[in-house]
Amino acid sequence: MSFFNELKRRNVFRVGIAYAVTSWLLIQVTDILFESIGAPPWVMQAMFVILAAGFVIALIFAWAFELTPEGVRKEKDVDRSQSIASNTGQKLNVTIAALLLLSLSYIAYDKLFVTGTDNADNTFVNESTAVASRIDSPVIVKEPETAETKKSIVVLPFVNMSNDPDQEFFSDGLSEELLNVLAQIKDLRVISRTSAFAFKGKDLDIPTIAAQLDVTHVLEGSVRKAGDSIRITAQLIEVSSDSHLWSDAYNRKMENVFEIQEEISKAIAGQLQVTLGTTQMAGRQTENLEAYQLFLRGRHLYQNRGEAQVARSIELLKQAVELDPDFAEAWANLAAASMVHGYNQEVGFENHFKNGQQAATHAIGIDPDNGLAHAVLGLVHMGNLDWEDAMREYDLAIRLNPNESNSLLWKAIALLSLGYIDQALAILHQAEKLDPVFTNLQYWLLTAYRVKGDTESMLSRYQKIQQLDPGFNDLHLSDYELFSGNLDAAEKIARASATQIHGSDVVVAAVFSVLRDPKRREPAVATLLANRELLQWNEDLAANLWRIGASEETLSSFQTMRAEGLGLHVSNGLNILWTAYDREQLSNPALPAFFESFGLADYWRKHGNPDYCRVDGENIECGTP
Repeated sequence: MSFFNELKRRNVFRVGIAYAVTSWLLIQVTDILFESIGAPPWVMQAMFVILAAGFVIALIFAWAFELTPEGVRKEKDVDRSQSIASNTGQKLNVTIAALLLLSLSYIAYDKLFVTGTDNADNTFVNESTAVASRIDSPVIVKEPETAETKKSIVVLPFVNMSNDPDQEFFSDGLSEELLNVLAQIKDLRVISRTSAFAFKGKDLDIPTIAAQLDVTHVLEGSVRKAGDSIRITAQLIEVSSDSHLWSDAYNRKMENVFEIQEEISKAIAGQLQVTLGTTQMAGRQTENLEAYQLFLRGRHLYQNRGEAQVARSIELLKQAVELDPDFAEAWANLAAASMVHGYNQEVGFENHFKNGQQAATHAIGIDPDNGLAHAVLGLVHMGNLDWEDAMREYDLAIRLNPNESNSLLWKAIALLSLGYIDQALAILHQAEKLDPVFTNLQYWLLTAYRVKGDTESMLSRYQKIQQLDPGFNDLHLSDYELFSGNLDAAEKIARASATQIHGSDVVVAAVFSVLRDPKRREPAVATLLANRELLQWNEDLAANLWRIGASEETLSSFQTMRAEGLGLHVSNGLNILWTAYDREQLSNPALPAFFESFGLADYWRKHGNPDYCRVDGENIECGTP
């Protein structure tokens, strides 16, 4: 008997086929299971190795052993006349047929019902990322459409299932691209990136996430990238029923990534019965895949902040626009990164601001409807104290992208410095509805309540920030105690905080010496001016001078900042002039000329009186109404 016929008689071929089909089915099932529980990629790789080794073992076993009525025996010990190998072969034939039918059924289901007509051999994944800290219910404002919509969604960061952790930028980038597209939908409130990404790597369930963010739907998924191949899975969850409204999976090449983003967006819009709209897809302004990946890396670093990361993001975004000079979204992010980097620099910030303005202008030249670029131009105008132009750009940015929180935040900061405290609070609450766990937004809400003198709200915001960032500066708790009349407690907290941060409490001691005895003002001013290096920001000097009633020195410090090109610091710091605790200083006769010089008076004449000043022609009177 030939070797080939002997292989057939011993059912080696049938065992091999049955093993291969069974292994394929097992891989499909475990792929779903492992991805749904967030198992690392090496687990699946280990399973492949085990199954491959098992295949060889199964073939050897089929050759060397035979199944008999008495059990498994070595083939050489079985009498050929008593062998039931043919019966075993028939049973294996039936088993193989059943397995093949099961496999074909799975493929048909996967193609027709799970992945759609364009995708084959895919499964969906259930990988949740989770949330940070509990957030109080935000106030809903009536102004924008987004605050009134009943349908809302958060796009959780897609899980990076690639072997390379450095591909995190790609999974994050895809999540943000989907978020940006969904944010264009008029009738859908979309949670901003900062709050959505605050849940990354945390272990909370979907209902908890939804409760924290006050959303009706959650989109989650995963990304596996290997070379130029990508596998993306996504699913849409309805919170009220905790059920999957839609799920899909895509095996494509990198050049098809934009198509996948569009398909997912359209599917979600269809499930939520909202109109996707005609706005061009964010990030799809390039066909250059290398430029696109540089853009994703650069934006990823910019969004994560940190001086070194932002500096690196600028390098990557510059490379992206060099490869594709018409990539508007890369120009816009380059503009934003340049402004943020410049704000934190003591030397060379002028060049960063200039580069930011040029990049934003270039982005708008390519895409006039780029909301981020218009928002950055708003910052540029703020730096020049051009209040009218800044507000025009902010309003345009908000109209172009009403679900983006940064434009709202920057407009609120401007309103706060202009003295429109209640208007600023309304805009901040509007932004909070979109970005409830954005620490910087909570800081500005705390600032606005401090300016207003609402101590109860100051404390609640401070506590909320402590939940989000336990290392937050306790100086703000000191303000709460001070405004509540607890001078000793306020000083104790402020001294401890200053010592921890700066290694010295000399500035705090000088400030509180004046609060206890106004006659100590002159030496305290000298101490503040001599210890500017102990103050984190340039505007902090003005704030401390204003707190001790050194009005002339405060206005002079703002003028110095302006002369040094630090107009953005000025526009961010002018809110101290309206603080409730120090509001009696608004009667200072030098203030009207200051308001004229810094452009506030002209803005008031066009847009109405601020909360604590009255403008009548050339006459300006300020103080508590």
